[in-house]
Amino acid sequence: MSSIFEGLKVLDFTNNAAGPLTCSLLADYGADVIKIERPVVGDDVRGFAPRLEGESLPFLWLNRGKRSVEIALDDPEGVEMVKTLIKGADVIVEAFKPGVMKKFGLDYENVAAIKPDVIYCSISAFGQSGPYSKKPGYDLIAQALSGLMDITGDPNGEPVKSGSILGDYVGAINAFGCISAALYHRQNTGEGQHIDVSLCDGLVALNNCVEPSFTAKKPMTRMGNHSFSLCPYGVYPGKNGQSMIICAPANKLWFKLCDLIGKPELGQELNTAALRIANLDRIIGEIQQWASQYDDIAEAVKVLDEAGIPCCKVQTTAEVIQDEHFRSRGSICDMPTTASLQAHGVPTIPARGPWNHFSKTPAVYKGAPVLGDGNFEILEGCGYSHEYIESLEKKWAEQVKSK
Repeated sequence: MSSIFEGLKVLDFTNNAAGPLTCSLLADYGADVIKIERPVVGDDVRGFAPRLEGESLPFLWLNRGKRSVEIALDDPEGVEMVKTLIKGADVIVEAFKPGVMKKFGLDYENVAAIKPDVIYCSISAFGQSGPYSKKPGYDLIAQALSGLMDITGDPNGEPVKSGSILGDYVGAINAFGCISAALYHRQNTGEGQHIDVSLCDGLVALNNCVEPSFTAKKPMTRMGNHSFSLCPYGVYPGKNGQSMIICAPANKLWFKLCDLIGKPELGQELNTAALRIANLDRIIGEIQQWASQYDDIAEAVKVLDEAGIPCCKVQTTAEVIQDEHFRSRGSICDMPTTASLQAHGVPTIPARGPWNHFSKTPAVYKGAPVLGDGNFEILEGCGYSHEYIESLEKKWAEQVKSK
C-alpha cells in the first residue's frame, strides 16, 4: 500500500512536544522528515525522563519515523546548509518564539524566496501576533489563560490542570490538519503559504463554556467531576479508591438506572434534568451506596453494561496499556525503538499507536532517530563532501564544549 505523504519532504526545526509530534504525524503517513537538531545536544526532550538504557522514552514517541541532522543555526555555514535543504523541501515546521527564525534569516519571507510554494508552519504558545505573542509560554500557561483550568476541578477547591499536556497535543493535531489542508490548496493552486498555530488558541477552542458564559447570570466555573447541565453524568466512587463513569442524562436511561439500583421512586421524583441537577449530591449518595456492595468496581460496571447504561471504569494508564480494545485497534501498540536500544535487546516498547484508521493508506510507525544519524547520508545527498561535513561536526562540537 502507498502512503498518503509518500515523497513529501519535511524539515523539522522543533523541540519539546507540539512541533515534534506534528512532524511525526506526517512521518506516520509516509513523509520523509528531517529533524534539524543542535550539534551534540539535540532536542531538549532527549534529556527528559523517564529513560531506558540512556534513551528518553518521550523522545522515542514524539520523534518516531524521522532522520536527524545536526546543524548549528547560529553559524552562517549551518544556515547555508539549511538553505540548500530548503530547496528540496515541501514543508517547514518551526516552533521557536516569534522572531527567532527571522534572526537566522529563515523566516517565512526568506524561505519563500528560496522555495515559493513551501508550506511553512509556525507553532508557538500564543501565535505570531497579538499582545501575548512575545510572551514565553508553556502548556500549563495555555491551560490557564484559555479558561480550561477554571472549569476543571472541585467547585470548592483550586483550579486543576489536565494530567496530560493538552496544549501541545491539541496544537500538534491542529498543525497536522492545517498542513494537510495547505498541501491540498497547493495541489489545486500551486501556492505555498504561512500557517500560524497557537497552543493557547487551540485550548480556547476546546472551552465549551465560552458561549454559555455570555448569557449566564453568574460566571460559569468548575463543577468537579459532574456536569452543570446533565445528570447523572460524571464520576461515581466505589470501594477501595476505585471510580466509574455513569452517563444516563436522558429520562429513559435515568429510569432504567433507578430501577437497577433499587430506587424506582427516585426516578419518578427527579424526572427532569433541572430536578436532577438540583439534587446532585443526593443522587451521588444513592449511586455510591449501590456501588459499595461491590469490592471491585468492574463488577458494578458489568451490571450497568448488561443493562445498556453508558458507563466505564476509570482506568489507570497501566490498565490502558493492557486494554484489549485499544490493543486490537492499534491505539496501543509495540513501537520500534532506536538503533541503539535495539542493540541493547529492546526492539520495541509499548506506546500510543496510530489512532486514525485509513483503509488504503494506514499509518506506519518507525523508530526515532539517533542524534545525527542522517548527517552524512542527507548532507552528502545535497552535494557536501564527507570531509566538509566532518569538519563542521568537529567545529560545532568544540563550540558546544566551550559554552
